[in-house]
Amino acid sequence: MFSLVVCTVDRFDQLERLFHSLVGQQHRNFEVILVDQNVDGRLDELVARFSSEFLIRHIRSPKGLSRARNNGIAVAKGDYVCFPDDDCWYEADTLVTAEALLIAHPELAIVTGRTLDAEGITSVSPTGDVQLELTRWNYLKCGNSNGIFVRGTALAEIGGFDENLGVGSESPFQSGEEADFLLRALAVGKRVRFFPNLIVHHDRVTTDYGSKQVERARKYGRGFGALIRKQAFPLPYVAYRLFRPIVGWLLALISLKRDAARYKRAWLLGILEGYAAWPRWRSS
Repeated sequence: MFSLVVCTVDRFDQLERLFHSLVGQQHRNFEVILVDQNVDGRLDELVARFSSEFLIRHIRSPKGLSRARNNGIAVAKGDYVCFPDDDCWYEADTLVTAEALLIAHPELAIVTGRTLDAEGITSVSPTGDVQLELTRWNYLKCGNSNGIFVRGTALAEIGGFDENLGVGSESPFQSGEEADFLLRALAVGKRVRFFPNLIVHHDRVTTDYGSKQVERARKYGRGFGALIRKQAFPLPYVAYRLFRPIVGWLLALISLKRDAARYKRAWLLGILEGYAAWPRWRSS
């Protein structure tokens, strides 16, 4: 059985789209653990409507994505656990494919897949179309949390998500929780592999450089900076991760692309801030 830990706040239509995609799953043995972070009962009707189609366990959680996921993990009963966003959706064979990969590869604790938009274009993180064994150096090319499928038996050793990382955290570090989860899996000896034929869908993240996107880049940059400090990456790797946005920022300035320069500068500053600030949070 699969346990789908779906954390949600301030969404209805997109969550309904996910539920519709689950109705069409070829693999029928799954439960949805809906971790509701809304303060009202806006999802009660939706839950009632789909409860006849598949098992929904509706629980409440304070805000914070990592905290909510951990609360979902705590009640998950599945042999496999996954973490679809409330605004993603599955193909009809997503769970069939995930199960087949986990059965065919008993040596793997986790399989990851691609996240594509409705047109089949990469929409969230830059993955390719070649299988990869996950390492400390290619983890950014091996998918995002939507495409993580983990054996329940491995979760006890890996642990849940770091609640100091991720959207809604009480810390400044608003990203990095899924990469941290995968890297901690490697640290306890688990094997992880990316499979391009394992597909989850998600609308493409906007690429404009408006004020909200610049603010988000600063917050997400802090999460990435905290991640690379927490995971004790060597200084050459840190320098490389700083060099990339520095070059992008300077090129945007030279090209008089002020909005792009502002965005890349925010990402750069965020990394620096997160890297510097992490030691104050790591013991909490």
